[in-house]
This record gives sequence, C-alpha cells and structure tokens, in this order.
Amino acid sequence: EGHWQEHYDLSLELFELAAKCAPTNGHFASLKLLSDQVATEVRCFEDGLNVMYFATCALAYSTRLLDSIQQSLGILSKLGIDLQQSRSTEECVQDTKMSLSTVTDEEILNTRQTTDPTMLLAFKFLAKLESGMTQTEPRSVPFVTQQIIELSLAKGMSPMSPVGFVHFGALISKRGDISNGYRYVKL
Repeated sequence: EGHWQEHYDLSLELFELAAKCAPTNGHFASLKLLSDQVATEVRCFEDGLNVMYFATCALAYSTRLLDSIQQSLGILSKLGIDLQQSRSTEECVQDTKMSLSTVTDEEILNTRQTTDPTMLLAFKFLAKLESGMTQTEPRSVPFVTQQIIELSLAKGMSPMSPVGFVHFGALISKRGDISNGYRYVKL
C-alpha cells in the first residue's frame, strides 16, 4: 500500500513493464487494469504515455483498430500534435514537398536525433497511427506522414522518422514523381 506515493518511479517502471508484457501473453484485461491504475496515479500526462502506447497497440492487435486510431489521435492532440485534416490530401502532399524542397539529403541525414522522451513516444504513436490508417483510412495517411516529417526536421530524428519518409516516398511515387519518391525511400 502507498507504493505510488513512496516509490513513484519504481511503481511506474513496474507498471510499464507489466503493461508491455500483458498483450504478449494475451492478457488484455490485465492491461486494461494496469493502464487504468497508471492513468489514476501518474503525476503528469507524459508519465503515462508508455502505458497508453501499449494499450493502443493492444487495441489494434485485438481487432479494435478504429478504437486504437481514435485513442492515438486523442493522445497526440493532448501533446499538441494536430494532423490538420481540414485541408485536402493534395494540399498536404504539396506542403510536405515544399518543406522538403528546401532541405538537402545531406541535411536530412545529419539532422540531430531527438532525446526528448515525450517526443520519442509521440513519434511511436504517429508511426502506429500511420500503419493503422493505411488499413482503415488511407486518405488520412498523408497527414500523419507530413507530421512525422515536419517533427523530424524540427525536433530531431527518431527511430520512427524513416517510417514517414518511406510512406511519403511511396505516396509521391504512386502520383508519378518516381525519382523523388525513390529519393525519400532511400533516405
């Protein structure tokens, strides 16, 4: 009793590890209990992001992909990341092309890596969202892709950044810009 107050960091770490293991063992009910308790006990929203990420992944794996997408969008919104889906897909693609036109391959490859733990988790949510939306809402994928690329250039690269560049390269290749598509996939 009182472990959250007396040993906050240890309790959070143990609950994160238990939440990470639960879906692997098919214990989705346990994951729900763990994530509910973490949501109640964390001192700030960011402290619960790891467990929220595992919970959204579990939703996707348990055939509740749309719920996973909605939860991810809500979490990203709380982190101040808006996908700006009010524009057309074409505008989004053109905006992304414009952003990338001012950056050389060398600059992209030498962009610093982000060390911000909250930003690293935001990238994970975006990459998972891109994967889910590819299956359910393909018209929304360019907005996620744009966000991954813009955040990578502004905040630093993450291990998830290549997901955005590959999706963007594939997208513009499908639209006929094969040489630039190849460039971004290769990067």
